[in-house]
Amino acid sequence: MEDADKQVFKWKFWKLTIVLNIIIILVALAIGLFFKMPPPIGPAVAVVLILVDLPLIWYFRKDYYRTKAWLDVHAGPSGKEEKDAQKTEE
Repeated sequence: MEDADKQVFKWKFWKLTIVLNIIIILVALAIGLFFKMPPPIGPAVAVVLILVDLPLIWYFRKDYYRTKAWLDVHAGPSGKEEKDAQKTEE
């Protein structure tokens, strides 16, 4: 992989990591607040947090598969690495 592709992948991975962390935090908050808050408020807050989380999950899944497809295209060995591999095979 070339240096420019590595930088692009670094930012794509960083973005996916942040979105996944937000999803996990919102689900954990929904579960915790469901049990900690009084009955009329707890379930309502949990439902709101889950409803906020659903578009993030959809976005993460779509972007994950898009990044995976990009990586499949760009993850091949660079020209120098191919030459080195051919030399070691011979």
